[in-house]
Amino acid sequence: MLMNLNTLRAFAALCVVYYHITSDAGLNLAISIGTRGVDVFFVISGFIITYASSKSPDQFFLRRLIRIVPFYWVATLAVFSLAVVAPNLFHTTRADLPQLLCSLFFIPRETDYAGMFPTLILGWSLNYEMYFYALFALSLLVDKARAPIVCTLLITTVLVAINLSGTDNASVRFYARPLVFEFVFGIVAFYLLRWIEANRHRLPGRRNGLALIALVMLTACVALGVGEYGHGFGLSREISAGVPAFFLVVGTLVVEVVYGVSIRSRVLYLIGESSYILYLIHPYVVYGVLRTLFRHASDFGVVATTGLIVALLVVATGVAVALHLWFEKPVMEWLRQRLLPPRTARVAEELHQPNAS
Repeated sequence: MLMNLNTLRAFAALCVVYYHITSDAGLNLAISIGTRGVDVFFVISGFIITYASSKSPDQFFLRRLIRIVPFYWVATLAVFSLAVVAPNLFHTTRADLPQLLCSLFFIPRETDYAGMFPTLILGWSLNYEMYFYALFALSLLVDKARAPIVCTLLITTVLVAINLSGTDNASVRFYARPLVFEFVFGIVAFYLLRWIEANRHRLPGRRNGLALIALVMLTACVALGVGEYGHGFGLSREISAGVPAFFLVVGTLVVEVVYGVSIRSRVLYLIGESSYILYLIHPYVVYGVLRTLFRHASDFGVVATTGLIVALLVVATGVAVALHLWFEKPVMEWLRQRLLPPRTARVAEELHQPNAS
């Protein structure tokens, strides 16, 4: 595993958690940003899928299903069950059986109470992820060596075809959002990193190179935050957020791969490994705590509010890490051992080890 990229996953997840803590449904603070962590995730996903398939393309789609489906299904069914027995706990979730089935099978469906959000609210981004995985798996069947390029062509073709069709079907138009090109940014990051590695002799020395990359990454972070606060300044999201996310991901990779600087913290490693769960379940943890224990948190002073934000970040992260260690990790290992050939299972596990490269 590329350690810095894992740390970046932790950062992206915590940004989204921070947003929901400070949003209108949370503490309702004047400045609430962090949603662009999703864009960082999409770019990381594009890179990781290309990187992993270059290591081992075997059983690609099954490996992704093992990674994504088990916890998502359990969490979705848990939320649906709660909506059945205690519907008053939710604002935009209903015990809607057709919606549940569409959610479980990653089919975007529009409802009058939640728009395009599935039963597990943040599963909307997984609908895009599974779409990308499906196209990438198809691309591997066409040409393993050039699968990322074929996938890019497929994404572009589908988007253009949907827009030219003029359809008003919300489920179809879901895939016509240019946001899907953020996965392509991740693919480009993979090829750019390979080019940089091959031409590292042309790069600035360690000191100047690290200073330049630090500046680029800082600028990208500022652009993400300011761009979100300014609603993209009229630019589409894949430009206002996707481009800075691309530079943030590339900078993170170059620092480690080319200059040998990586963050090796057990805590950050665990948060990064748990980032998928943290992303999916944190709204229920955050809003559950706020509505149960801190109904008048908006009346708190600056110090108390800051302390509450930190506490909620810690609690949500702790729950995610516990679920990762005691549920997600053992379930994934069990499924890999039983569903994947021994060599493929071993490669899949190595790609998630701290020192794998």
